[in-house]
Amino acid sequence: MFVAGVFALMGFYGAYWLPYYIFTRDTLQILSHLLIALALPLGIGVLLGSARALLFTQIYLWAEIILGFIAIPVICFIYPSEAVYMIWRSGPSILICLMLLGLLIWSRSKRFNNEPDV
Repeated sequence: MFVAGVFALMGFYGAYWLPYYIFTRDTLQILSHLLIALALPLGIGVLLGSARALLFTQIYLWAEIILGFIAIPVICFIYPSEAVYMIWRSGPSILICLMLLGLLIWSRSKRFNNEPDV
């Protein structure tokens, strides 16, 4: 339930700021916030217990992590003056995705789902 709430909050944040970036016509920010806004329906689906939403959430988180680890060195190589800023902005986001993915995997383990011994 915690992962669903955090994920839905991330999606709400993306959807909330999307109109602002549409009016500023910043294409990269619009695309970024559209992708973040996809987390809202996925978070709601995980909260409702949808197996499909859980699968898509795991795929989404894996994609965020892998693309983040690819994008940081590429952007730092292309724009060396922006390297510290890129790491400062993207690092916590990747760490959050890693923690959410870990919690999702842990919550689906047999150890977590088994009935307690009495």
